[in-house]
Amino acid sequence: MPTDGQAETLQHIRQGFQGLGYIGGLLQEEYEFADVLSSEHPVRSIPLAAFAQEPPSYRNASFGVTIANGRSGPAFIQEHRSLGAPQILEITDDRVLRWKMTGRGMPSLLEELTPSRLPDLFLRHKDEWSPRQILRAKSGGETATQLDFIDVDLLPALEFEVRSKLDTLLRDTISLSIDTFERKSPFSKDTYPPLFRLIFRLIAAKVLADRHHPGDWTVDDPESVVRSVEEFYFRGSTSERVLDDPETQAAGWERIRTAFHFQNLSVDSLAYVYENTLVTPETRRVFGIHSTPPAIAEYIVKRLPFDAIEANERRVFEPFSGHSVFLVAAMQRLRELLPSAMSPLQRHEYFVKMLSGIEIDDFAREVARLSLMLADYPNPDGWRLHGGDALTSTVFDQELAQANIVLCNPPFEAFSADERAGYRDLWSFTKPAEVLHRVLTCPPKLLGFVLPKVFLAGRSYRELRSSLGTIYSSIETLSLPDRVFQHSDADTTLLLCAGLKDGPVRLKAGEVYKSDLVTFYATHRPSYQSEEYVEDPQRQLAHSMWLPPLQEAWIATARLRRLGQVSDIHRGIEYNHRLRGNESMFVSDSAREGFVPGLHRVRGGTEPFVVLKADYLNFSPDLMRSNAYKLPWHEPKLVVNATRRTRGSWRITASQDDIGLVCYQNFHGIWPNADLTYEVLAAVLNGPVANAFASAREPSRHLQVETLRDIPIPDFEQAHQRVISSLVHQYSETRMSWLTGQTDAGESYDRCQQLMRSIDAEVLRAYDLPPRLERAVLDWFSGHVRPGPVEFTEYFPSTFKPYIPWHLYTSVGFKLAGAKDTLKRMPVIPASPAITEALSHMD
Repeated sequence: MPTDGQAETLQHIRQGFQGLGYIGGLLQEEYEFADVLSSEHPVRSIPLAAFAQEPPSYRNASFGVTIANGRSGPAFIQEHRSLGAPQILEITDDRVLRWKMTGRGMPSLLEELTPSRLPDLFLRHKDEWSPRQILRAKSGGETATQLDFIDVDLLPALEFEVRSKLDTLLRDTISLSIDTFERKSPFSKDTYPPLFRLIFRLIAAKVLADRHHPGDWTVDDPESVVRSVEEFYFRGSTSERVLDDPETQAAGWERIRTAFHFQNLSVDSLAYVYENTLVTPETRRVFGIHSTPPAIAEYIVKRLPFDAIEANERRVFEPFSGHSVFLVAAMQRLRELLPSAMSPLQRHEYFVKMLSGIEIDDFAREVARLSLMLADYPNPDGWRLHGGDALTSTVFDQELAQANIVLCNPPFEAFSADERAGYRDLWSFTKPAEVLHRVLTCPPKLLGFVLPKVFLAGRSYRELRSSLGTIYSSIETLSLPDRVFQHSDADTTLLLCAGLKDGPVRLKAGEVYKSDLVTFYATHRPSYQSEEYVEDPQRQLAHSMWLPPLQEAWIATARLRRLGQVSDIHRGIEYNHRLRGNESMFVSDSAREGFVPGLHRVRGGTEPFVVLKADYLNFSPDLMRSNAYKLPWHEPKLVVNATRRTRGSWRITASQDDIGLVCYQNFHGIWPNADLTYEVLAAVLNGPVANAFASAREPSRHLQVETLRDIPIPDFEQAHQRVISSLVHQYSETRMSWLTGQTDAGESYDRCQQLMRSIDAEVLRAYDLPPRLERAVLDWFSGHVRPGPVEFTEYFPSTFKPYIPWHLYTSVGFKLAGAKDTLKRMPVIPASPAITEALSHMD
């Protein structure tokens, strides 16, 4: 029990918060919450908690107030981290301690004061401690970086733990329910929907019980619980059947009701996990379900300036809504912008008015409705989720005309022949381009789309990119790593547009690397981002919306010739698309009449410098779509892949063809027309600068001819060309001897690895980049597997800090220990500016 003095101090703090606007349900006494950051997640209680918004949760927790009673200090305060409040006020016998809660590590003490100074404390912080300001800061607004007590890592840490525990709970419940059911009957496709409905009702009962909502939600009889939930949410009128097996119901209810305490959970997270967890790989396959990862939806709605639109005009429309992950994220964003004193019923009526979606799949709409109901605790149904095909429904045009915000993850497929025949007036052969085109016929104020990465620079999207540049003043793209979406391995990019066009377009482009994906989900910080103002957006954006990384390096190479100036580059032959379908008609493993030796597939056909295996291609002019078959394929050339060689930074494989192979459209042919040898050009194209240029410039999986033509080519003296040509010749001979078994595999491996490093060193020496920029280019490949027979995933060890040219590093066999002494012992090296710079970094 608190002492009289502590109780009086608590009352003064309560009055201070009330003066800041924490009134009614925003102040909770003896508030209970699960310690989700503990493995046992015990229920903890805090004497007073202030929340920026209702319903209370870790997302909107602003302050906690605790009383030292035998326990105090950082370890005691740490136990309250799961509350989610950025600050905890600790009342001792004669002091009040203000603690900052952190996402990692122990709390830090911000200040210590006597109770008599409390009025001054609240007066000093009356603006930054208001519910609205705290909510804005916690939701990722710029305020978060300005307030000393906000740790931006706290909320992501809690979100990760909460969603992980909810995911485990729901997966365990599903597994237990299925196992229980299958003791008596087989579990089939038709059993999933009633099981999901049952679990929703049990989850809802748990939420209502732990939030102390009026009613009896904790009885042992699950059938009674289900009836109570249906009466509460559906007014008893639902026709949706739940799984009515008593033993399965009992097993599921026992697992859910004994789980950790739900009171402090964000109902948005519960809705997200409900959608993401219940839609298992099996149900995704059975029902053809596609969904957007919650973190992606959250990123888009947080980046779009919802607050720039009047509250009564923030109408959000999600065509192809699926399970309405975008609508749940938009609801949370809208909630953050509403007055904190707004009643739950008023919020519900507002959300129903502002949110709408279209979805063709009945089951998806049902899951969407249940997710929205969970996210809008404790309000009932009423959501505007329309059934039907968005591309044919008249509702699409009606909702689009009213919406000021459109969020969409359209299907990525091309239209089938039957679909093209069934839909009228299609503008594009692909669904994402068609959907974006239709939305832009009545452009909303804010636009958030998930699109294939080809959107950034592909020809099929040129007109759409140009249109966007004439409509919006702010355009942002963010490229995502492959397999972000569970149902697809398609490369994706996010498109965010805002502001009506009134001058130059502010273009921002970024990328999330695969190694940074978990960090991005937690912090929404891209791995790379660049920005520029586009003066002629209609023309410039039509060409590309991508801003390549490593800009300093490309500026440093601007003086050099380009590959298109020293060679002729052409894509391989293409067959008439109307004749496709029977591959044996075009490709053969053996010689046939009318077929010629050629390259068909990238993988297995080539590797750096070497052609591994040739096929036979039908060379009949009658089958050709273009005139590429007329090119001088019979002459020596380089062959380069037209589709990316890897998903990482290594994109190009250049092989020498001395026998006159015909290339299919998966390859480009390159014929030197200047004083460069084939070996030197192959060394450049297989090297790090050309590959960095291609992977930085070309965000999609295709390697365009235009990108190849722009690759910078260094100037080579004849003697230098002879050195490189000799190294490449040695590499090719060693590799072929290895492939044919004429030499020992181990020795060949070591020799090839050594020669590859030497070839790179000589090419980099010719580029003569400043050591700092060369290092940035080489670090671009760290952790990325290089094509070819030898392992190569980094140039410099991560612990090696000096900026030193790669050719020097390889030539002297640098080791971390003694590197400086090695440099000092080399008599001609200190005169080099590069070595001087390297030495300065080693001091």
